[in-house]
Amino acid sequence: MQYKRLRSGKNIESLTAAKLSRVAKEQLHEAVYAQFIETFKISSEYKEAADGINSMGYVILRTGHDLNEYCEAVAGNAKISPVKTELCGFLSKICENSEKFIKRKGQNLICKIPEEKIFVKIDKEKFCYSVLNLILNSAENTPEEGKIRISVSKTKRFVKITVRDNGFGMDEESINHCFEPFYTKSRPVGKSKMGLGLTLARNFVTESGGRMNVSSEEGKGTAVSMLIPLMN
Repeated sequence: MQYKRLRSGKNIESLTAAKLSRVAKEQLHEAVYAQFIETFKISSEYKEAADGINSMGYVILRTGHDLNEYCEAVAGNAKISPVKTELCGFLSKICENSEKFIKRKGQNLICKIPEEKIFVKIDKEKFCYSVLNLILNSAENTPEEGKIRISVSKTKRFVKITVRDNGFGMDEESINHCFEPFYTKSRPVGKSKMGLGLTLARNFVTESGGRMNVSSEEGKGTAVSMLIPLMN
C-alpha cells in the first residue's frame, strides 16, 4: 500500500519520514546488490575487476541521485534553476563524457549534433542528468556491439533531442507504463533497475515547458525524444 502511494506521488504528505526512508533504502539495496553480485562474477583480471567496481560505484551514485530527485518532486520541494544555455555545445560535452563508458560496455555512441548555436532556457544540471539517464537506459537495454544514436533537430518552436538505440525494445505494456515511477521490465538477466530515469526526464521536460515522446518496437529498439522550447 505504501509502495503504491509512493509510486503514484499522491498524498505524499501523509507518509512519515521513516516509511519513505525505508522504501528508498529497499530500492537502493536491490539495485546496488544486483550490481555488486555482477561485479564479482567477472574475470579475475585486474582491469576488468576495476571496471566492474567502477560501474558499481556509478550505479550507487546514480541510484541515490534519482531517488533524491524523485522524493523531492513528490514532496513538492523540487527546485529548478533555468538559465540561458547554448544547447549544442553543452550536449556535445555530455556525449564526450559518456563515450568512454559506452565503449567499455562494448557499444557505440554516435552523436549527430549540429554546429549551429541553439539557445534554450533550462536547468543545466537536470538536463545533464536527463540525457545521461536516457543514454544509460539505452545502454542497459542494448546488447554488445549495439548502437546508441543522439541527434538534434529543430522546429519553429522547439529543439528536439532524440536518443535512439537498436536494442531489445519494449512491448505495448511497457510503452504504456514507461513514465510511471519504479516501473521496470528489465530484459538483461541479473540487472536490477530503479525505473526512475524516464520519470525524472519527463519531469524535467515538463518543467521546461516541453514534452516527451517515446516510440519502441520489440527486437528493434527504442527512441526517446525531448522537445524543449527555443528561446525567442
